Amino acid sequence: RRYIPALTDGHPTRAGRDRRGDVPGGRREAAQASGGAAAAPADGAVREVALRDAGSLALSFRNVLKIDNLVGFERLVKLELDNNIIERIENIGHLTSLETLDLSFNNISRISGLETLTKLTHLSLFNNRLTEVGGLDTLTALEVLSVGNNLIGDLSSVLYLRPFKRLHAVNFAGNPLCQEAEYRPYALAHLPRVKYLDYRMVDEQAVQAAKEQYQDRLQEMQEAEAAEEAAEAERQQRAERAAELAAANVGHVDAFRDEMLAEGGGDVGKLRQHASLLPLAQEFQAALNEAIDEYVAAALEIGGLKREELSTFSEAFGEAKTEGTAEAQRQIAQYRHLVKRAQHDAGASGLTPSQLGAMQEANGALYEALMDMEMSQVERYGETIGAFESAYEELSKRLQETGSTFFNRARELEGAFTQKLEAAASELAEEEAAREAGSAEDEAVPEAVRTLLGDRETLTNALTQAHDTRVAQLDAREDEARAREVAALKGTIERLQADEYGRNRGAVVEIWNLVHVEHKNELLELGAPAHAEVA
Repeated sequence: RRYIPALTDGHPTRAGRDRRGDVPGGRREAAQASGGAAAAPADGAVREVALRDAGSLALSFRNVLKIDNLVGFERLVKLELDNNIIERIENIGHLTSLETLDLSFNNISRISGLETLTKLTHLSLFNNRLTEVGGLDTLTALEVLSVGNNLIGDLSSVLYLRPFKRLHAVNFAGNPLCQEAEYRPYALAHLPRVKYLDYRMVDEQAVQAAKEQYQDRLQEMQEAEAAEEAAEAERQQRAERAAELAAANVGHVDAFRDEMLAEGGGDVGKLRQHASLLPLAQEFQAALNEAIDEYVAAALEIGGLKREELSTFSEAFGEAKTEGTAEAQRQIAQYRHLVKRAQHDAGASGLTPSQLGAMQEANGALYEALMDMEMSQVERYGETIGAFESAYEELSKRLQETGSTFFNRARELEGAFTQKLEAAASELAEEEAAREAGSAEDEAVPEAVRTLLGDRETLTNALTQAHDTRVAQLDAREDEARAREVAALKGTIERLQADEYGRNRGAVVEIWNLVHVEHKNELLELGAPAHAEVA
């Protein structure tokens, strides 16, 4: 009862269901029908398996109506629920280690509840009540699928499987759509990676003929798929870059770049669109991009050094733990040797009071030794964490200084750009005044820009306000970057300290239980015969 989940029983709705679930591409042995988390050993001996360690669970032919009470089986890689009366796939979303799932010979009418089982490679829903194939979008590792002997009647269920790149064996046999003359060539043409279709190995000549039959449609699909793959590759590349930048605490640079290069709204935005001012904007953009690229490169280099420092620390920490564990095991082994020798000397009569006292003293000495070792380990780990903290903090400060240098440079670029913009705008204002006086040729200038150029005070105020806004954005981005780096440093150190605290608490409890519980009880049992004789 400890190892078999309680399942809701029902009554069969189909007669004569004594077949095993079908899996295309090969046969498999009958499932273990006895209660237990795994199949019995080859020698026939009954083996009890702890629920949390079960890798395979067979619940075939159990009249199971509802899937339930599988909490604790998170390590399952194979689950057999075939030949039952299940109507709905549910309550297995937490079994994320599953690779094989057999739900054949049930009453399931819709595929659902499998979204989180992304490691699933083999799925059988043979002989159910499915009318279509769906609900498998996240199962990109799927290699073998059987949906034979269902009620599937539309070729769209075949087309649905086209994106599954690892799928090499599919079974639709026994469905209404298989009666259509178009079915097999359609499947061969649209599922190019499938090598086994309906129990039969795919013939390459038949595949080629099918592709020619659907040539025009396939070409359109291939072009669309190629475009989608390119778009997905670009999205993946952007995501990887974003993750890399975020890890180096420069994930803000792209948003910052957009803010600084935005033309903005209002009068200044209209002014910057003037043809004569575009070269200034382009010059500013090039200089800012160069500064950002240098900042990102430096930050990524420092980020690499931080990862290297953390890796070195983890390695040293692991070696220290290994050494400490080895020494503790040596001390415990010496104590175990003393116990065994005392047992041998005492024989069946048990330990005498003097022998028992000596072993209790040895057990107490073991406790003192283990605790002294643990205190030494705590000091050693503390020194190691302290050294890491100093090195890591130095790199963090270096990154903050790099950020400060960059933001100062960005302010300088913004200030220089504003000055050039003011000078160019002043020239435009003079030209506009000359045009109004009739001493210069008229030039096509938007009315809003013409109005702005005609009012020097408004023009100056607008440029100053735009500059102040950008500087404020710079200050805010710098403060955010510094705060993130400080928080990241603090979080890293606190996490290491918390891990060490947890290790120490666990070690102390383990030592106490070993000496004052296990060893103490053992010594009481060893001394019991002698005490009984005295009594």
